[in-house]
Amino acid sequence: MKKFCIGIDIAKKTFDATAIFFESIDSLNEVGYRQFDNSTSGFRTLVSWAKKLCKQCNGKLSEDGLFCMETTGGYDRQICMYLHDKGQNVWRESALQIHRSSGFRRGKNDKADSRNISEYAAKHQDKLVLFSPDPTVIMELKEIVNYRATMVERRKEAKTRLSEKKFTTVLGKSQTARAINKMSESEIKTLDEIIEKCNQEIERIINSDEDLKRNYLHMTSINGVGLVNAACIIAYSSNFKKITTPNKMSCYAGAHTFYDESGTSVHKKDPSKNVCCKMIKNNLRMAAKSAIIYNREIKAYADRLEKKGKPYSIVLNNVINKLLHITYSLVK
Repeated sequence: MKKFCIGIDIAKKTFDATAIFFESIDSLNEVGYRQFDNSTSGFRTLVSWAKKLCKQCNGKLSEDGLFCMETTGGYDRQICMYLHDKGQNVWRESALQIHRSSGFRRGKNDKADSRNISEYAAKHQDKLVLFSPDPTVIMELKEIVNYRATMVERRKEAKTRLSEKKFTTVLGKSQTARAINKMSESEIKTLDEIIEKCNQEIERIINSDEDLKRNYLHMTSINGVGLVNAACIIAYSSNFKKITTPNKMSCYAGAHTFYDESGTSVHKKDPSKNVCCKMIKNNLRMAAKSAIIYNREIKAYADRLEKKGKPYSIVLNNVINKLLHITYSLVK
């Protein structure tokens, strides 16, 4: 068990760190607090500060220390990579998990949050999963998949704005209205070209690695699963090495249904399925809709469910799980 825990609350420009040392869970002693710049120089200062405090507690940081932080949408990635490269123990934990474990709290600030994270790291080391970075090729694939998704959203906004303009404009066919339409069409054309270049870059990355290419070919052999669907699942599962079973992927994508049950009066769906990766969920839904149309076996399966009176949303959810089980059986 790591007896020197540093809880880090990450923000865009700075981060707060609270260090605690303990001999037993019943006695958590705060030994230091400090705010650092969220930059390479700040990371160096953090390690130096933590080593000094750990030495005062008769410990060695690389052996007895544990840095814990919340997954904060990207601002924690650089510090995680830096600490990992320096041989430190790093734990990235779900912000929701830490928040719910802390019980009822009145008010919050960055210092209190960092203290709460360090206490979580001390008390819940039975759940510890040390951070290990994805291979470079997976990080590149994830970046381009996310960038493509952003461009697709921008194109959707541009198309909607253009199509709705004819119902909202009062300028008729004036020169200004024609100029706006022309610029909107030009924007959409540019975004189409960017998205196509993203597709080409995804293909290049996949073809550059034999393991990625093999699993990609297995996935796209399923009618309904295309380039973007396959790339997204490969990227977010780290080529099926971090999310290793179809049931885990189903939970991560919000396609697995859980229930709240108590006695004879409570039986309802648990809303936790909405706590999921929306990127994977959207891609799996697109793949399922396509498979229902173009995949004979999946279409027959969906038809059987509809004949039983299942709503379309349940049919789609079941098809997603069917595709995941087929996918994982192929890539093993």
